[in-house]
Amino acid sequence: MQIKAFCCLFLIIIGSINLSNAQTKIVIEFQIEDEIITNIDILKEKNYLIALNNSLKKLPKEQIIEISKNSIIREKIKKSKLLEIYDFEKADEYSDQLLSDFYKKLNFKNEKDLISYLSGYDLKIDEIKEKLKIEALWNEFIFSKYKDQINVDEKRIKKKIKSQKKYLVEYNLSEILFELNSDELLLDKYNLILKNIKEKGFKNSANIFSISSTAKFGGEIGWISSNQLNEVFLKEIKLINTDELTKPIQTSSGYLILKLNDKKETEAEVNFEKEFNKMVIEEKNRQLNQFSLIYFNKIKKNIFISEK
Repeated sequence: MQIKAFCCLFLIIIGSINLSNAQTKIVIEFQIEDEIITNIDILKEKNYLIALNNSLKKLPKEQIIEISKNSIIREKIKKSKLLEIYDFEKADEYSDQLLSDFYKKLNFKNEKDLISYLSGYDLKIDEIKEKLKIEALWNEFIFSKYKDQINVDEKRIKKKIKSQKKYLVEYNLSEILFELNSDELLLDKYNLILKNIKEKGFKNSANIFSISSTAKFGGEIGWISSNQLNEVFLKEIKLINTDELTKPIQTSSGYLILKLNDKKETEAEVNFEKEFNKMVIEEKNRQLNQFSLIYFNKIKKNIFISEK
């Protein structure tokens, strides 16, 4: 593929745009083929990556910017290759399903909740659809190209399953699910509940404050295994010891306080067929990821990327 070089690598100010209610100068950062990438593109990519993984906020600014640049480069190169093979308009028929899988993975109930969340990062739903489509088509392309080269050692996997012992952690939990009135502050209500727990006990407090159906049983949930718990709940439970309380966890129904009454570890019964199929898929995906990286690096060599 013949690529035009980006002749001038100076910081070129070409205008301004209103982003997050602030005037941001548009600056050319680099060019891939004939496409110019600006600081606004990098900022939007950074917002997208942080929306998917909030822990990125902890990284130094320069590192996040570099990650965002590399992410844009990967996406643009993949798309340029895919445009040679696929009709992107026809691929739109898969967008709704891709989007549905996406917001469920992020623990949103529906597209409306996802749109609301993305708006906080100056992201539009059509931009997300485009990104999902590129990744889906790229994965489809890599699979069709390398599927005959995938080699899974099923004997080794079966041997590994037989030698493994799996354990599940089970938690005995109680809960208080509460709402806030329009004139109440979360900290004030939380402190009020804590004061009542200290004076009258958790069960009594659940009877008084909880809106959950478990309130009449003193908030008792009973034993529940770690693989049945919401990831957010499990994360908070792991931070506390027996007889301690979690901080209030925001849910769609209100704020939740969990009490860890007890915990135990039990040997899990392994569903051999299910575990085998899972490990086979994981191994196939691992090999496909390797093929994807090899092929991407191969086509990247033919593309001239100019940076300032």
